[in-house]
Amino acid sequence: MRLTPGIGMLLVVAGTASVSGQSLNVGATVGLARFSAAQSEQTLTAIVQVHPLSWLSLSAIPVLVRVSDSGVVHSGFGDLPLVAAADHTFPGAWSPVIGAALDATLPTGNSGCGLGNGAAGFGLDGGIAVAPADRWQFSAGASHSLGGVGAQSALSAPHATAVRLEGAYAVSDRWTTSLGFGADVGSADSAQALSRVLGGGASYRFTGDLALTVDATRGLTSASPQWVWSIGFGTAFTGASPVNPTSTLRRLRTGFGGGVSRTRVSKKAGTTGC
Repeated sequence: MRLTPGIGMLLVVAGTASVSGQSLNVGATVGLARFSAAQSEQTLTAIVQVHPLSWLSLSAIPVLVRVSDSGVVHSGFGDLPLVAAADHTFPGAWSPVIGAALDATLPTGNSGCGLGNGAAGFGLDGGIAVAPADRWQFSAGASHSLGGVGAQSALSAPHATAVRLEGAYAVSDRWTTSLGFGADVGSADSAQALSRVLGGGASYRFTGDLALTVDATRGLTSASPQWVWSIGFGTAFTGASPVNPTSTLRRLRTGFGGGVSRTRVSKKAGTTGC
């Protein structure tokens, strides 16, 4: 497998951080997405995350995928996302936060069975958040593929920009709830139209960073996934936004990545030997 310079740099930095005694966070998420009456996807996703600096996190997100299309089922490892995320909080009223993340995807999945892209991919995620009151936070973010489709989510059209608008409320010191609207904007794939979804979630913090998360979305158009849900547990979570750790939509988007495409899976429905 050939590594691009950008992916190689991420691996070197992640390895350096892990051996230099940096704090390590881990988590796992299970999820289920129903795209249509004939097509669905199940995932088991893990995340290993280090913080070499207070404003920088590096993550590796391996995923096991099971896809079903018209009665044909394929399962195995998907592509491997690597994420470098940074954020900065400004002083003053509303505590504004800006953040960005670079996603690089290694082609570890079986592209012949629709479980991977077969090539490296890059994506960029950015956002801003404000906290107008002690228990409230509002955020806006967007994700877009920079090269290849390996970094895309199965929940979005391949060449579109996924936009998120979300609000979160801390019910107590342990419970946080969130509500969000997500939409694809820009170019649509010829076989996958733009999507719009409404999502909600909740998280419960046990102690320190250890928490349980539950997230779900409902599609608002015929081109959208009909419904998606996930449950996560750990001290780190797939798709944790640099500006909004409680981002339901980004957690779901990253949990259903791994290079799996609804279009590619459909085309591989008759493939044998997977």
